[in-house]
Amino acid sequence: GDSRASQTMPRHTRAPLAVAALLLATASCLVPTAPSLARRCAVRSAAPNDDDISTLTEPNVELALEAARTELSALFGYAEENRAVGITGRVDLVALDGPTVVLRLSGRFWHERTTVLERVGTFLQNRIPELCDWAIESPDQLNDDDAAPQVAAF
Repeated sequence: GDSRASQTMPRHTRAPLAVAALLLATASCLVPTAPSLARRCAVRSAAPNDDDISTLTEPNVELALEAARTELSALFGYAEENRAVGITGRVDLVALDGPTVVLRLSGRFWHERTTVLERVGTFLQNRIPELCDWAIESPDQLNDDDAAPQVAAF
């Protein structure tokens, strides 16, 4: 910035601004997966509770995914009523790659697959603050055209 402006600014104002700028620069990370799927994450504090799953581990991601399947049940085909109308969508953990969770989408969803991925990723990130990004196992899994069930010809 302008050195004259910083000289006219009181010393007690400059230090907090410098600290804030440093914190902003170091408290967020960008983990590129695909240009359209890259997200920023910031260090957040999780609310402590008895069933704390806020640490980024595969078992905790599985627990958070199970909670997502329940809380976002209209997105998936886990419930009988959803399967009865042809919604067979599933989301599964493929891998944990550093602060990135790699997910697999399969089956048929009511919503667009990009919407499902975004909602599940946001759900996981809200549960596990260390999670910096989520990605799909294969870009082909975001293709809604291939998601319709195949009907055998007789």
